[in-house]
Amino acid sequence: MRKLFFAAWIPMMTPHASFSAEALHQTAPMLAPAQQPVTIEARDKQGSEPQRVTDAQTILRRFDRVYGDRKPKMAVFWNRVFDDQVSDWQSTQRGVASERGALTSAGRELEWNNQSAVQAEFRVRSARDDPKPAFELQSGLVEQLNAAGVKVLDRASIMRITDNRLETGEFSRLSPDQRRLEMRSLGEFADLLLVFRELSEERYLVEILDVHTGEIVVMLSSNGVPMGTDASYQWLATKQGFKKAAKTIPLAETGRELALQLLEKMVDSDA
Repeated sequence: MRKLFFAAWIPMMTPHASFSAEALHQTAPMLAPAQQPVTIEARDKQGSEPQRVTDAQTILRRFDRVYGDRKPKMAVFWNRVFDDQVSDWQSTQRGVASERGALTSAGRELEWNNQSAVQAEFRVRSARDDPKPAFELQSGLVEQLNAAGVKVLDRASIMRITDNRLETGEFSRLSPDQRRLEMRSLGEFADLLLVFRELSEERYLVEILDVHTGEIVVMLSSNGVPMGTDASYQWLATKQGFKKAAKTIPLAETGRELALQLLEKMVDSDA
């Protein structure tokens, strides 16, 4: 007769090993929960929702507590580009003439070396972001900054005051360098400079700089939607019938909202 042999593998159970159904379930990889598809309307609504969660009075109280009697003076660049161009004058050509010689006289040797340069310069018109922000946006922002105790300075005014003080009647003052005059005015009158890097219907990019140290105090990217604003849509009557559109927010409210967000970030950065 043919004998058959069977081999069986039986796992050995020890006090430190357990293969219960519950343990196997816990170690099994978990799948990510199903997510609802994001529609275009939902994405647009999310982008138009308010970003600020702290109420205005709390922000103003914190700002007053942090800055106290040292509220900053702030100049605002509404339609000016603040870049690395330090002078109005530029040049693309430069001529250099060099002269070198030697002369022996009465047993003494004399040498000379002269060099002179000529550079033709032209004046560059300062870059501007046209058109200017709407007056309503400016008024809302200035109103809210003033309410917090911030002194908002007009760029043109401080430049004129500085230029008038420097006026001596000399020829060089007939056409002053606007860029250098601008920086001198900021250094004498302002503590901070607020610059709008981008203004659009969907996004505002704003920076606050220390004019004495160059420090970036605040960088803000905001949609400008005030806290508590309903992000729902409204129906507008058009020639093609009713059209669904986002609710329009008054620009003055947008300006106040940007100011509150900037004040909140100033408090956080100084804390």
